[in-house]
Amino acid sequence: MKNSLCFAALLLLVLAGCHHADLPVIPIGGNFTLTDFNNRRFELSSLRGKAVLIFFGYTSCPDVCPTTLSKLSSVYKDLGTESQRVKTVYITVDPGRDTPTVLKEDLSSFRVDAIGLTGTKPEIDTVVKLYGASYEIVPLPNSAEKYAVAHSTTLYALDADGRTRILFPYEASVDDIVKGLKEILETRT
Repeated sequence: MKNSLCFAALLLLVLAGCHHADLPVIPIGGNFTLTDFNNRRFELSSLRGKAVLIFFGYTSCPDVCPTTLSKLSSVYKDLGTESQRVKTVYITVDPGRDTPTVLKEDLSSFRVDAIGLTGTKPEIDTVVKLYGASYEIVPLPNSAEKYAVAHSTTLYALDADGRTRILFPYEASVDDIVKGLKEILETRT
């Protein structure tokens, strides 16, 4: 709850009239390498020149992940032609179930320019730590799923140089995200 309030306060500060020159660089994140949904190695730095939205989740997620992807579908629609300058990076925190094929199939259900990433647990844990995210496997002994994954819901917005500029809380509206992305797209290095 405290983290959500901090993120919401930061979001409000960023969106409450900051000019693009004043958009803060948040000291988290950085380059990483994982496996994409085409089963090829992917480096975040390959997206330099685009604004990037990163979030952590998993394809069996019953609520947060599909809601976030649906919200992002609306964001891309509202951005119009500017959406061509934005890429979404969806990083699984359930590599045991989320193979590249599963990620690709899941993301194909949404109108989002997204790439799904997976890796070994240590690789994913490194990226989770890099962004200050978190997740935990929750056993479900009486379920066919066997376990769920509790995970952070922050949407990390990066500028064209790969610097984290905005942390959107799960509660951020489509309009909030669109406005923030427009600020990022106007940001000069």
